[in-house]
Amino acid sequence: MDAETTETTRLVEQLTARLRAAGDPQTAEGAKRYLKSDLLHYGVRLPVIRKAVADSVRASGRLGHPQLVACARALWAPEVHESRIAAAILLERHVAVLRPEDTALLEELLRDSRTWALVDLLAGSVAGRLLLREPSVVDTYRRWAAEEHQWIRRSGILGFLLPVGDDAGFAPYWPVFTEIGDPLLEDPRFFVRKALGWVLRQASKKHPAEVHGWLLPRAGRSSGVTVREAVRYLDAEQREAILTAYRHGETTPA
Repeated sequence: MDAETTETTRLVEQLTARLRAAGDPQTAEGAKRYLKSDLLHYGVRLPVIRKAVADSVRASGRLGHPQLVACARALWAPEVHESRIAAAILLERHVAVLRPEDTALLEELLRDSRTWALVDLLAGSVAGRLLLREPSVVDTYRRWAAEEHQWIRRSGILGFLLPVGDDAGFAPYWPVFTEIGDPLLEDPRFFVRKALGWVLRQASKKHPAEVHGWLLPRAGRSSGVTVREAVRYLDAEQREAILTAYRHGETTPA
């Protein structure tokens, strides 16, 4: 076993031991019930997992690409919620190491996530940060959003969460998001509808006029959860116009 493999194995083993030791059975029971999870839960809260990953990375040093992928896969392999969260956080911390082709790894993990708690970290954070660095991955996110698979579709939406809130990212990625989002407004699934609302809400913090102008003519065919999230940071007049159109089922040519 070479030195890099040994170090990777050590990091995974040490991190796994820390997570197991930090577990609390009562917290595990509550989280498993809340998430409707079929994974094993140690009962470790997210801030504690983040600290454990940060401490492990600090002790071992930042990972190169092969080591990062190996560690992420090794942490994901056990069907343990905290271990998989740690894998997602490890990728998040090393997003500068990721390459466009690593969307294949992200997709593999997303398809195996089975819960929003993992999807939102991998898509909303890791995939979003990757798009800001590597514009070429946008076509992958377009494909994800077009898929019927609930978690892949949610991921294709959430991949734009950080970019539309970014000063430099809004101009190139708002048109893409609205293009893919338009046909998804009538998706009947809560987790898809919520994701659309989150991205609209994020964009509205700095670009309320654009969000208002896009959503108003579509409010009548949007879901309540999408609309309520989207209008949260709009001014009173903009918010009321959209809510009124939603309540009356109004749609106008966009």
